[in-house]
Formats: sequence, C-alpha cells, structure tokens
Amino acid sequence: VFSGIFLTFMVVTGIASLPPLLIPKPVPGAPVDPYGNIGMTFFAIFLMIVLGTLSQAIVLYGAFQDMRGRPVSLADCFRVGLNRFFPIIGMAITMGVGVMLASLLFVVPGVILYMMWFVATPVCVVEQLGPFRSLGRSRELTKGHRWKLFGLTLLIVLPSLIVATIIIAVMTFLLGTGMLGLPAAAASPLGQLVNLIWSAAWGAFYAVLIVVTYHDLRVAKEGIDTDQIAAVFE
Repeated sequence: VFSGIFLTFMVVTGIASLPPLLIPKPVPGAPVDPYGNIGMTFFAIFLMIVLGTLSQAIVLYGAFQDMRGRPVSLADCFRVGLNRFFPIIGMAITMGVGVMLASLLFVVPGVILYMMWFVATPVCVVEQLGPFRSLGRSRELTKGHRWKLFGLTLLIVLPSLIVATIIIAVMTFLLGTGMLGLPAAAASPLGQLVNLIWSAAWGAFYAVLIVVTYHDLRVAKEGIDTDQIAAVFE
C-alpha cells in the first residue's frame, strides 16, 4: 500500500513533520538557556501530536482506496480526514496525555496503553465514534493481539532508529559538529531538509501500518472484508 502511492502520503506526513522547525536553534557563542524556548517547545510538541494524528486520518482514506484498487485523490483524502477533525483532535489529546501520564510510572504502563489504543485513529474515522468511544473500541479490537502489536512496533521502530542514527552520522561527517556536540545538520538548511524528508517517509509508512493493522484486526475478529469496512466513505 505504501509503495503504491508513497508520494501522496509523504505530502501529508511531510506537513505534519514541520512543527519541530518552529523550535529556535541555539545561537553560536550565546549562553544556552535550557528554559528559554520551553513555551515554543511544548507548542511544537502539541502541534506534532495533533498534525500527526490528523495525517493518519488523511492517509487512512487513501490506503483504503488503494486496497480496494481505486484511484487515490489527495483532495478526497483531506476531505475525509478533515470531516472528523474535532473528534480526532480530542482523541489525540486524550491519548497523548494518557500515555504520557502512564509513562511516568516506569514507562511500561504507557506502552501498554499505547498498544491498547494502537488503532484508535482509524476507529474514530471509519466508525465515526467520539474520542473516548474510539479509545474503548481500539481496546476491544487489540485485545488478544497486543503482544503481537508490541513485537510489530519494535520490528518497525528499531530499524527506523538505526536509519536515523546513520543519517545523523553521515550529516555530521559532512557538515561537522556544532554546539554542545550536536551535529551541525540539526541547524543547517540541508540538515533540516534531510530530516524533514526522512520524517515524512517514516510518518507515511507508520500511518499505513496502523491503517492496515486496523483492517486486519477487523477482518480477523469480525470476518468482514475491505469493501464492507470502507462502505462508510461511500
């Protein structure tokens, strides 16, 4: 699904990857204030959660159209995603706060909650449920499969971290090292562009992964097919 229309998906997730660019970079030679940009940092994190979840909703429609063998229109993807804008945002905030607070208890509870709510975004869009009901429905669908989902997440996330590390190493080799030992790539236009492209590609792939996982969970648990799931978009 991803390889079929990855450029379309990357446009969406590329937009969702822009918030980190809002965080001001350290000025060479200036004293570093760890709390100087805390407001903008939290705002960027908030935008990342909101836009990341919304991008999953937009990619969802395109992924289902591709699985059904139908043409994918970026305008239609945005229309479907934006139609569920407020429920998606409410769910994203609830999920983000819940996972963050649970993660304060030695991380493990946060991971458990994330696995329970793994497919909450497609549930919210496809089944048109509210934020809390979407989280409950995701918990129902993932029950009995959470260890598999955890293994799947590790299988996808660990290689991505390795690739990201290689990218940083290459950019550091080419551009040198900046302040505090950070790669100059972190502040250079070229480095930001490379990071944006990688974030867009990874975000698109992960969004497709969640959509296909939702599809397969419903097929396995309820015995319905792709056209029946996507009938809501007709």
